[in-house]
Amino acid sequence: MKHKKIVIAIIPLCILMVLGVFAFLPKEEQVYLEEPFLLDDIYYHNGEFIASTASEIEQLLSQKKSFLVFTKNSSYCSFQVPCNQIFEEVMKKYKIDVLKIPFENFKETSLYQTVKYEPTMIVIKEGEIVGYLHADKDEDLDRYQNTKAFEKWLKQFIVLEK
Repeated sequence: MKHKKIVIAIIPLCILMVLGVFAFLPKEEQVYLEEPFLLDDIYYHNGEFIASTASEIEQLLSQKKSFLVFTKNSSYCSFQVPCNQIFEEVMKKYKIDVLKIPFENFKETSLYQTVKYEPTMIVIKEGEIVGYLHADKDEDLDRYQNTKAFEKWLKQFIVLEK
C-alpha cells in the first residue's frame, strides 16, 4: 500500500521533469506559413544580388518589408559548387533580387541574434524571419548544392512568379 502511494507521487514529478527538459531544448526558428507570400514589388526585377549595408537592412526590418538576404564570408566557401551560383540560377529564372551583405557586416544586424552561421539565405516577411538555410545542419546541404532543392525550399515561403 505504501509503495502504491510513493509511485503515485513520483509519476507527476517525472512528468514535470520531462516537460522541464523539453522547455530548454532549442526551438526551430522556421515559421510554417499557410501560403507563400509576395516579396515587396521592388524585389521582382532583374534576378541580381543587391549590395546592402547593416543599416539598410535594419531600416527595411523596421519598415516591416518582405525580402531575401544572402550573407557569406567572402573569402572562403566549403561547398563543391559555390552556393551563390545555385541561388543565382533561381534568382535569374524568376527575376528575384536578393540583398547581399558580407558576414562581417551582417553581424551588426539584429538578424544575427537568430542566424549565427554562414552562408545562408534568409526569408523575411513583414520584418520578421520566417525561414533560413542552416549552414550547420546536414538536412540543408542539398539546398546549397542543388538548384531544384533550393527552389523547392524557397517556394515554401515566397511566390516566385509574380
